[in-house]
Amino acid sequence: MVQTTFTESEILGQLDDCALNFDFPMLDNGYIAPADVKLHAFADELRWAIIIEDLGYHTRTGDHDGMTDCISYYGNCLTRKPGSANEDFLVVTGDGPDGKTFEDETNWYLRKPIGQITIRDELVSYDCTREKLEQLAIPLQDTQASGTQLLRSLVPRYRNLFFATERELRRRIPFDLPCLLSLSEWHHPDLAGDELPSVNETFQQIARVLHNLDSALYAPSLPPNTHWSNWPEGGNL
Repeated sequence: MVQTTFTESEILGQLDDCALNFDFPMLDNGYIAPADVKLHAFADELRWAIIIEDLGYHTRTGDHDGMTDCISYYGNCLTRKPGSANEDFLVVTGDGPDGKTFEDETNWYLRKPIGQITIRDELVSYDCTREKLEQLAIPLQDTQASGTQLLRSLVPRYRNLFFATERELRRRIPFDLPCLLSLSEWHHPDLAGDELPSVNETFQQIARVLHNLDSALYAPSLPPNTHWSNWPEGGNL
């Protein structure tokens, strides 16, 4: 069996410390309407890292800057301290040829329910009419669609464009660090309910995977809960 120089307790301890300092993804953050997530776990005999991508609409920011992939880094080989940082907020959308996507006054509501935007310079069409959102099971809280509905409606078709590329993802970790596990859904801790990562099955198993360098040790028994519909309080403030 391969022996690593770090322990499961060290991994979980760092995650808990960040969670206690409000620097761990909270999917029901009142200022961020969640849309999608990804998780990547890396390790070799000496080094480990966990990267969590939390894609959501930041309601206090608005406009395209609100449509953000927040990349949080944890590990013992980072180029900065663990957690999130403004320079690792990834914004990849922009206005389409028809002009501004969002109303000037609110910076939050869409100027038109049907239109086009760019994602990484690729022109894509959107339909945020009430009828289309109902088909997608996306609730429309107000009389017109906002950045939240826009992002949630586009994610199923353009998910890979919103998330980080390999180069973007590895900006804070060594490029030669092997990736052992990539997840697009998992059972996330309820931080608002005082559940820390160390008592959460997902992160207990991820720590075990990294310590033993064995991805087969990730075998969850709990259903995933990372879909945005499971966190209705997100973005409500």
